[in-house]
Amino acid sequence: MITKPDFNLKEFNTLGINARAKYCTQIENEEDLEILFNEGKIDEKTLVIGEASNILFNSDFDGLVLIITTRGINIYSETQKEIILDIKSGENWNNLVDYTVKNKYWGIENLSMIPGKVGAAPIQNIGAYGTELKDVFVSLEAFDTQTGKIEKFTKEECEFDYRDSIFKSKYKGRYIILSIKLKLSKTPKPNISYKALKDYFRENDEKTLSIENIQQAVNEVRSSKLPDPKEIKNSGSFFKNPIIDNTKAKELKRKYPDIPLYKVGNDSTKVAAGWLIEKAGWKGKRFGDAGVHKKQALVLVNYGNASGEEILQLSQKIATDILNKFGIKLEREVWVI
Repeated sequence: MITKPDFNLKEFNTLGINARAKYCTQIENEEDLEILFNEGKIDEKTLVIGEASNILFNSDFDGLVLIITTRGINIYSETQKEIILDIKSGENWNNLVDYTVKNKYWGIENLSMIPGKVGAAPIQNIGAYGTELKDVFVSLEAFDTQTGKIEKFTKEECEFDYRDSIFKSKYKGRYIILSIKLKLSKTPKPNISYKALKDYFRENDEKTLSIENIQQAVNEVRSSKLPDPKEIKNSGSFFKNPIIDNTKAKELKRKYPDIPLYKVGNDSTKVAAGWLIEKAGWKGKRFGDAGVHKKQALVLVNYGNASGEEILQLSQKIATDILNKFGIKLEREVWVI
């Protein structure tokens, strides 16, 4: 375990922001955390990242950054119909999806191509194309930076919500996720409830679809709309899809008949944030190296050397415009540091 001072984080965040950490250490096992804790080096100024795919560095980080690199995908238990996998937090998320597809373990194929590491997945309950992590989640183990102990959290204790969990609110920054357990199906369970997938498979019988078919469809649909961070620096969806009350939703539907709306329970409706941003005229706009992606207005991009402040200011201008034009408040999905 080596701690490096004045560490450049540009290659360690998918937005490609040129920020520096006062110190940086790669964590290869749980013992590394115990050593750092016992030496008093883990405190309120410690930041944990995997690929920082959901972080916007607005400035340099005056503290210790821990990069999690732990690896391992293991079978925890198995029956004829189901399997529970125990996955280390440093595993690349998409590599995990590829592994489950290869072994025909159904449940997360719709979450293909989401950037980031496994440890970040439960923090915001990642989701895409009709599937969320909580649908297959069993439990996780995490290192408590206040006590130095390892604790277990059940699905209920994580308090999952739309792009949210207890680790983004009450326990933000306190726990370092070490591993997660997921329950997957060994029998086919294709999920093409999302409109883009329905359209993709409109001439197919859902019962005949293989897990490879689903992943391929997700990859193609995603690639047609979202830029690869390796080619254009971005953090995926920058804003959450706002949830509004049904009265407001009906008002918007009368004014904009083509607005995408999705029922959430009995009293609320989810609005497509990307549609709002595009309707307001921001899609494809570029301001220096900071911009809004030309194919998906929900994605803010760094075309080269944009600063965190430039990306943040752009997001604030967009949010203000959406509030003025639609009366809807946008909430960032990324975490600003």
